[in-house]
Amino acid sequence: MKLKYKHTEKELDHSFYAVRQTTPHLESNWHFHDEFELIYITKGAGIRIVGDSIINFRPPQLVLAGQWLPHVWKNDDTCTEDGSVNVVISKFTRNFSSIDLFSIPEFRKISAMLDLSKRGISFSRKEIRKVRGLMEELPEIDGPQKVINLLRILQILSECKDYKLLSSPEFILPITLYGENRLNRIINYISSNYYRSIDLDDLASEAAMTRSSVCRFFKSRTNKTIFQFINEYRIGMACQLLINGDQTISEICFATGFNSITSFNRVFKNFKNLTPGEFKKQYTSF
Repeated sequence: MKLKYKHTEKELDHSFYAVRQTTPHLESNWHFHDEFELIYITKGAGIRIVGDSIINFRPPQLVLAGQWLPHVWKNDDTCTEDGSVNVVISKFTRNFSSIDLFSIPEFRKISAMLDLSKRGISFSRKEIRKVRGLMEELPEIDGPQKVINLLRILQILSECKDYKLLSSPEFILPITLYGENRLNRIINYISSNYYRSIDLDDLASEAAMTRSSVCRFFKSRTNKTIFQFINEYRIGMACQLLINGDQTISEICFATGFNSITSFNRVFKNFKNLTPGEFKKQYTSF
């Protein structure tokens, strides 16, 4: 999972990007781009990373990711019968034909929301219901109505009260790629090896740094220690297995890199305020 800048291809006769996709996999790379991104997931589940926030996602899911905010949705293809994901994605900037549309007084609430989106905003199911029809229609329409729909969506969301900011205020946006390749390699190594013992020497080697330097570097970029991030990633994967799989808690413990049930239970409860058994019961009771 390597962080990369992603260029968005827009059609010449459109001022912003909007597409509906049914795909086996969402974007596999941790990436960022110049545009704001509204991503609306109606089918599929997995792990979502936005900035330094890691959480399991299930549909419906609506997130506004700000410009330059790294993010990725890693879906689990065992969660649906055909393994596919249904998603509507819209990307846009503040400028429409070189005019900062959101600078005018009438759009001050939208502008304030866009400023907040540098941390990522997740909207509740109640708020999603207010815009889902407009979101689903957005890729299908053309002409002035397309822009009107986008503005209507943003207006409604800017007035929402039930939302959550995702990334911490301290997370550093990668305005340039300087230093980010090292962060890429560390996160990529963790996501590929979370299920086994991860040694600090391996991470230092991956980043071409000393042990102490790699610890300081990772904390400065994410506001988390490396081992906090590793545990958070492991717990995210464990939650996914608890929700969707038939493995026992003991099997999940060792499959996600923990070396004892006691350690697994303690770390899990620290992150989720529930034991693994309570978490599984919570989801299977629906």
